[in-house]
Amino acid sequence: MNASCILRESLADFGIGFSQDRVGILEKYLNLVYEYNQKFNLIGTKDKKGILIRHVLDSISILKYEKMIFNNGDQVRKVLDLGTGAGLPGALLSIFLKDKTFYLLDKTLKKINFLNMMVEKLGFKNVRVIRGRAEELGNEAQYRETFDIVLARAVASLNILSELTIPFCRINGKIIFYKSKKIFSELESNREVIPKLGGKVDNLLEVEVPYLNEYRTFLVIKKVFKSPVIYPRTYNKIIKKPLQ
Repeated sequence: MNASCILRESLADFGIGFSQDRVGILEKYLNLVYEYNQKFNLIGTKDKKGILIRHVLDSISILKYEKMIFNNGDQVRKVLDLGTGAGLPGALLSIFLKDKTFYLLDKTLKKINFLNMMVEKLGFKNVRVIRGRAEELGNEAQYRETFDIVLARAVASLNILSELTIPFCRINGKIIFYKSKKIFSELESNREVIPKLGGKVDNLLEVEVPYLNEYRTFLVIKKVFKSPVIYPRTYNKIIKKPLQ
């Protein structure tokens, strides 16, 4: 089955409305990532089908819950994708959520160069690219507690990811992590971390990603009060002494 068929079938499974134009842009994105990944090692998965399933389908699977997360009556305009890498998931979600602006944050120059090229080649009008370190930008007034939703697919432990993301989110906004089965043990051993940072666990939303035989869920955190000014700390402190 070719990429177009897999995309159409999967979008239908998720209940996501799509047009030929949207499928075409997803395919162009897939081809760009595949091509540039050979030279610049943007993501670990090398084969095109693997990129399609493990990254593209996994990224857009959150749209199964589009109404609940992005259009639930609470005004959502600014979405931050922290540790975006090759634009996953933010760039792909921007194709379907045209009324929102997606800010793609990464610290690595080669990834930033790819993202800027991608935005130009694919004509993404509602995408902004930010280069910087989350632990530094999270303390800047321009970014701190200014985003309606903060997304992260980054592979990091819950306590580290929480400290890096929650300070970016406004009160009553949401922080959403793409997670595997490890989330249950992580929540059990880090139950005090999220409240320390101003959040509370709001929901766990399971999803089945076609062709991916792995458990996937979205941890939804609601921001209930301002993050204490001491967070996020420097990265060395975050790594050496993670919150508990």
